[in-house]
Amino acid sequence: MKFRPVTGLLYIYFALIMSGCRSDSTDNPRAYVEGQMVSATVDFNKFRLKIISNNIVTAQTALQAGGSFTLSGPISNDGFSLTSTEKIKSFKAEKSGLTISADSMQINVPQGITYLKFNEIVLTK
Repeated sequence: MKFRPVTGLLYIYFALIMSGCRSDSTDNPRAYVEGQMVSATVDFNKFRLKIISNNIVTAQTALQAGGSFTLSGPISNDGFSLTSTEKIKSFKAEKSGLTISADSMQINVPQGITYLKFNEIVLTK
């Protein structure tokens, strides 16, 4: 069997691709957040929701019809916050340990939580 340089390059290329695609790595975690906003007075067209990690906006979205949302972005290992353009009155989520900030503009998510589903986030105006 004769070794061809092209075949060798294909093996190296394949090995590099496979070693570089590690979405489950703890070295670069991602947050995935979905849920439902509830408010009678907020303009859903102007409202924005952001994932902020280490003071950097890593994801941003507007609300879909009816107030539902989904967003995902990279985060640090120290946790992240879900920041709103309107004050948050209360929320119901499937995870515990989440807190509303003192200014009521964000929900702080502790380290180790990367998937969140909010049954509702109630906004005030």
